[in-house]
Amino acid sequence: MKEDLFDYAQYLLKLAVKKTDNFEQAEDLVSETLLSAIVAEPEKIENLQAYLTGILNHKFNDFLRSKYSKPVISYGVIPRFDFESSEEPALDKLIKDEEREKVRSFIAQFSKNYREVLVRHFIHGQNLQSIAEELDINTNTVKSRLNTARMNLKSQMEKKEMEKFEKQSYEPEQLGIWMYGEMENDCQAFYVNDWTRRIHQNILIMAYKKPFTITELSQGLGISAAYIEPIVEELISYDFMARKGDKVYTSFIIFTQEEKDMAYDHDKAVAEKHAQKMWELLESWLEKIRHLDCYKKMNERQKASLLQFAAIFIIHEAVREVKAQKISKPDVMSIKHQAKWQGYAYGFQTSLDYKDDWDYVTGHSLCKLNGCHALATGPYKNHEDMCFYAYDVAAGFTFSKFWPLDHLQFLKVCYALYAGEESDIPLIAPKFFDKEVIERYEECNLLGKETPAGNAAKAEAEAEAAFGEVGLTTEDAGKTAEILNLPVLENDDAEYLFDNIFHFAILDFAKSFHAELESLLVNPVEAPKHLRNQVPETLKYQLCGDAFVMALVYQGAWNGWYKNEYASRNEKVPAMVICVGKKVPKL
Repeated sequence: MKEDLFDYAQYLLKLAVKKTDNFEQAEDLVSETLLSAIVAEPEKIENLQAYLTGILNHKFNDFLRSKYSKPVISYGVIPRFDFESSEEPALDKLIKDEEREKVRSFIAQFSKNYREVLVRHFIHGQNLQSIAEELDINTNTVKSRLNTARMNLKSQMEKKEMEKFEKQSYEPEQLGIWMYGEMENDCQAFYVNDWTRRIHQNILIMAYKKPFTITELSQGLGISAAYIEPIVEELISYDFMARKGDKVYTSFIIFTQEEKDMAYDHDKAVAEKHAQKMWELLESWLEKIRHLDCYKKMNERQKASLLQFAAIFIIHEAVREVKAQKISKPDVMSIKHQAKWQGYAYGFQTSLDYKDDWDYVTGHSLCKLNGCHALATGPYKNHEDMCFYAYDVAAGFTFSKFWPLDHLQFLKVCYALYAGEESDIPLIAPKFFDKEVIERYEECNLLGKETPAGNAAKAEAEAEAAFGEVGLTTEDAGKTAEILNLPVLENDDAEYLFDNIFHFAILDFAKSFHAELESLLVNPVEAPKHLRNQVPETLKYQLCGDAFVMALVYQGAWNGWYKNEYASRNEKVPAMVICVGKKVPKL
């Protein structure tokens, strides 16, 4: 008898289509009718067609009673079938405009594979064969995608609207991406940090806690999947996202502002507790720097910057030394990405209206510290290379203030000022002479106007030669001559400083205060479950000790233990040193 039931399927489908004017609803109505008949097992029914018609009518009446309590599913166009009538279905007349718009919005949220067959079949009326040929797939694949999409669409239509929207759709945030490793100069990946890339950033934030399908991302952000897909592919090409099955996820750890603030409070407490005895040891090493001949030849601003760099470098590297003894460090240079960077990425998530709090007590920004930035020119002039090492901190911003010069231009300008080759500057970076650029460099104390000690006669002669022809006096010229306020070390001096002072100072500090520095390594940030094997242990401890270095520097300056006049007066002191490489013999 069950086999006989299905002989009436074509008849029932024609009847259901005439009643519902919707092929998908007709299919569902027939399925429910046949299922009810199978369960009832009508062995002794003489007129089976009449019996099935009665069940279908009863099911259809149930549908009508609930019709307006649930949204009606429509794809805009119903494919024609050669039943009893070829008249155009009148379903559009029965469906409200807002329901049609809702259906279109749901279709827009499907990923490309499903969206393109839905649109071709139900919107444009293409048959399965033509879709398969145009998309270069077989008809069974088309049928499978249509069925899956239809069921998903039906499910989505029955959900409450706001349940699908994630926070990123109505309260977007910003994400800053940094790296633990190196990147090439022409690496495009970190342009994601640009404020115009808000969609990129919020996709990464949304897909961090758990993987999402393209459809779920589209629904969560309230943006058509057609616009989401190329962005996701771009992020995957940067290795910022990864794909698993039909889902994608952010592939690096992201820290929140709450996590940063908690780490800040702990770091500050450790720094304040041990500041005095730590500075006693630090000052013994800084005093060795003050006795170097190269230090004695510098002007006061250059001396202050060298000491600032030295203090931060020793403390920071000592923290890293203790951290390395407890937490294994990965070989980041072995982790290469096609997007021209090496190592691991990590991110900082904040609200769009977040403003840096520069107060020592309430904020984290004042003590913010990234790794030591290094840049080299390669062979330059008659030297093997020229490089700088710099920290960008609130106590003295450096490389973040180079704009509009890039880092290499700024380094070459610094060398020209140091070597008395100012005539090279217009060729290196004409924008250097813009008034606002000079003023910014002076405000940050990267440049100054005072005459270097011991070179007054030379400066006077050069000033007279440079400005005499335009009617300025030597006195006027001397007042406006720009000099470099950053310390420059020749090769031998740089090697001695790093190998014989910094190296042993770091080991001494790490050994003397091992327990105190190890106490910074608490409360690591755990990555989501699906990322735990991909995020190295050292990155989970990234925030630990992050604010300690500058908190200790401020304590030393404010309490007079740090004998740096400008730092004690809370003036801007860049933490940067420029090193000139070995001279190359002339051919």
